[in-house]
Amino acid sequence: MRRTQDERMKVKEFRMSFVNRIKDLNPKDRAKVIDEILQGRYVIPFSNRETLSKTTLYRWLREFRESADAGTALSGEIRKDRGSFPSLTEEQKAALLRWRYDNAYRTAEDLREELLNHENTCNPPPPSTSTIARFLRSEGLSRDNILFGIKPQAKIRLAFEAEYPQQIWMADTKGPDVYVLDPKDPSRHVKAMPICIEDDNSRYAVSVRYVVEENESAVMALFCQAVLLYGIPEIFYVDRGPAYSGKSLKKAASLIGCNVILCARRSPESKGKQEKLLRTIHERFEHEMKAAGKANATLEEYNQYLTAYIARDYNRKVHNSTGQTPEERFFAYPAKFRRFVTQDSLLMIFLPCRSASVSKTGLVRVCNGKYLVQDAMLWGKKIQVRYDEQDLSRVYLWYEEKYYGEAHLFIEENDFIQREILTESVRQAPKVPIPMPDQVPVYSRLERQLARYREEMEVFDVNGQLLHNRQKKHEVRSTILSGRSVNINEPKIQSGDFGIDAFLYLMMKLLRRKFTPSERLTAHALWKSVGPIDEDLVRKVTGRLLGEEHPTSDLKGYLEEIRQCILTKNNTN
Repeated sequence: MRRTQDERMKVKEFRMSFVNRIKDLNPKDRAKVIDEILQGRYVIPFSNRETLSKTTLYRWLREFRESADAGTALSGEIRKDRGSFPSLTEEQKAALLRWRYDNAYRTAEDLREELLNHENTCNPPPPSTSTIARFLRSEGLSRDNILFGIKPQAKIRLAFEAEYPQQIWMADTKGPDVYVLDPKDPSRHVKAMPICIEDDNSRYAVSVRYVVEENESAVMALFCQAVLLYGIPEIFYVDRGPAYSGKSLKKAASLIGCNVILCARRSPESKGKQEKLLRTIHERFEHEMKAAGKANATLEEYNQYLTAYIARDYNRKVHNSTGQTPEERFFAYPAKFRRFVTQDSLLMIFLPCRSASVSKTGLVRVCNGKYLVQDAMLWGKKIQVRYDEQDLSRVYLWYEEKYYGEAHLFIEENDFIQREILTESVRQAPKVPIPMPDQVPVYSRLERQLARYREEMEVFDVNGQLLHNRQKKHEVRSTILSGRSVNINEPKIQSGDFGIDAFLYLMMKLLRRKFTPSERLTAHALWKSVGPIDEDLVRKVTGRLLGEEHPTSDLKGYLEEIRQCILTKNNTN
């Protein structure tokens, strides 16, 4: 008999407890939750098993989404004769078990014929071959189980697609089918292969180029160019080849917030979309180049024709899977959601990278050269060094994904000469005779300050002091609300009295620090060149730069901005 309604609802409740956890998740989060589910053991209704498989969970999710009636979804039905074999007698069951156990290659037809040829096993009605096969499977004596044992659960393979552009970029390389003139020796031909980077959601080819050497530097150059033009993707899904599995690419992508994911081993299906693009290039572009008689084309000419074909044909042709052109689908992604990095920073991040240890004397070895690390915090630590192979006069230092500046080439001979010159220039400080304490007056600066403070406080009585504090409170409040970042004790400077000294005092108060003699000299030079300067202009320019979080230590930046404003004002007048 079929299961009762209560039993079916019990099965449905168990299955829905897992479907509800994964039905509204994106593919990445769904995979994580499914992995957590597979780790547990459960009491499965009407089953002896305690674990679930990925295939079962995805099948339940598909059945739930395809079901027209949510009330009966996942309730399931079973065979009415499951677990019972009324047409088989006990003698027939025993004979079937023995005969199949002795020889796994005996078929259900052979076993049925054998049952009919023995007096004690030929009782009518004769069993069917499907009944015999079902009985042997229920006892674990199917041919596959006897010969190979119980196989592990097959891997689930489902097609994936990014939910929006810039989420997943895919990259791959096609085998060498093209020969171009060798850039180093035009008298001979070399193999060239295309490296393609494609957006998974829109199928937009963000970067495609032929190279004669497939290495990590070529992949990083193409990826850097694509990021500079279109922004940073969330995931970079690549092949497991040496050109894609290097540490430099992975570390550079991690710094800009992109995860590099390698495809599974022996899994060409996972790169099917990228293989389709490479196949299109081979069939539509390379054969056309051969038909046009471009056998002696250079590498640069091949790349020019390929760029034109991708931009004018492939990216503007309606794709069969998406129903849109890759260009239309890719650029529909809002610009405010794209992430960019400045060109200078990006070029430095995508330089070749290697790990190196800084010595206790501040030296680091890179490419058979020594470089002096100026930041003492990095001494004795293992850091990441990025360098330009064409310019080894300096390298760039990174530690724990933070940039710590440059390190320049260290030459010991020059350093020795500099040390000798420095040693000769050093003079010993002359010995100064110190008089005894009773021979000089007593140092009484603190006592004089205390006496002056008491004189100031005696000016007011109690009521005068309270009134003074109330007035000071209102003055502080009005200053803060007006947006002026000045000290309340700052003396009021009349416009006619705003000279160089008042200018220095105002700048020190606004920047909240004292100036060094060199900074005072710079301010005097500015006043002499463009002065006199208006007090309101100084307050306005300095306040604007402070609001933009310009560092207060950069006095030259503030003075240059004041000078530019004065020159602009004079030219306008």
